[in-house]
Amino acid sequence: MVDRDDPLTLFRMPWSSSDNAMSWLEPTRRCNIVCDACFSTNDPKSEKPIEVIESELEATLRLRRSDGIFIAGGEPLTHPDIVKIVRLVAGRGLKAVLVTNAVGLTPALLADLKKAGLFGFTFHVDSHQSRPGWKGKTEEQLNVLRQQLADLVHDASGMICGFNVTVFPDTLGDVPAIVAWALANADRVQSYTLTMLRLVEADAGFDYFAGDRRIDVRETVYFSPTPYRRLTSSDVRAEVRKVVPDFRLCAFLGGTVRPDSLKLGLGCMIAVPGRSFGNLGPKTMELLQNGHHWLFGRYFAFGRPGLNRHGRLLLLLGAVDPQVRQAIGRYVGAALRDPRLLLRRLHVQTINVEQPFDILDNGEQDHCDGCPNKTLWRDRLVSACVLEEYRRYGTSVVAVPAKAPER
Repeated sequence: MVDRDDPLTLFRMPWSSSDNAMSWLEPTRRCNIVCDACFSTNDPKSEKPIEVIESELEATLRLRRSDGIFIAGGEPLTHPDIVKIVRLVAGRGLKAVLVTNAVGLTPALLADLKKAGLFGFTFHVDSHQSRPGWKGKTEEQLNVLRQQLADLVHDASGMICGFNVTVFPDTLGDVPAIVAWALANADRVQSYTLTMLRLVEADAGFDYFAGDRRIDVRETVYFSPTPYRRLTSSDVRAEVRKVVPDFRLCAFLGGTVRPDSLKLGLGCMIAVPGRSFGNLGPKTMELLQNGHHWLFGRYFAFGRPGLNRHGRLLLLLGAVDPQVRQAIGRYVGAALRDPRLLLRRLHVQTINVEQPFDILDNGEQDHCDGCPNKTLWRDRLVSACVLEEYRRYGTSVVAVPAKAPER
């Protein structure tokens, strides 16, 4: 069977280390909850002064052209100057997006963040968090919390709302419940990312080195004491299609070793709340990314909620995009059966399917090529998911196939 998401049929996002849609800013590594498989060490004394944060932002922008900045951590809302940090980013004409667990978010703080120029939120909510009042809840039960957060942002108006969910082997079957909830809220959830779990085991057949020093993988933040099932992008996409059978990706980022691996797959649905009519295709994403770069000098990160609500305008792209033409046909057919559909807004909702680093048989690590989550470490940019390695060892960790014991 032909893979409908064959990378050869998708638009390869043109993002690079020096010219990207997003960058990652860490004002603190302190966190107020515990998340299983977190790639950061909780450091209660890691809050950076606003002067240091400003210096790091300037250094990042000298190294990398960006449309927006993820303000992350740790938990960024624990920083006492978080409103000033947002103002600092927004004041440079960048889209400031908070990556937060939302435990410390209140309506009053949200109002202050919006006034400071916050572009929006990416909320990290999943069932493998020690979240007060929600511990032990399933992903479906956590949709109640997701709804509260989506409603809070929607009522404040003018900011985007996204979610990030880490998919564990035991929660793969919950993905359809998340997708169904998000589709029902296509008018207030602009995007969400499904990120597969990635850990390493001590008996995986590798020795690990930081420079010339051999390290014990058990001392890393991503160590798993037991073997686990490594989910792939295709596993998650199959679950998405249980709710949206016609879901297709339009663009992707390949791997640093395997350029045809779907490290980050992007799909954009054209929908009304509760119903998808189809997808934007590769041609639309190519026009969007390259057109935005031509007009503004940087690749496109996020659109404002007002843009997502104008799905009908994107139907004009059916002239060049066959997938949009298919969506038009489904929409027109549905409207003929129920003319009330014409009174409802069409929205664009993005689903990102992220498959983090993979260690290949020869020890090479296949990361996202064109990673949008690069952050400053000393005088260079590194991927946020391996920042802990640089902080602990001063370099990245290398896997080397272990030699068989001599007899």
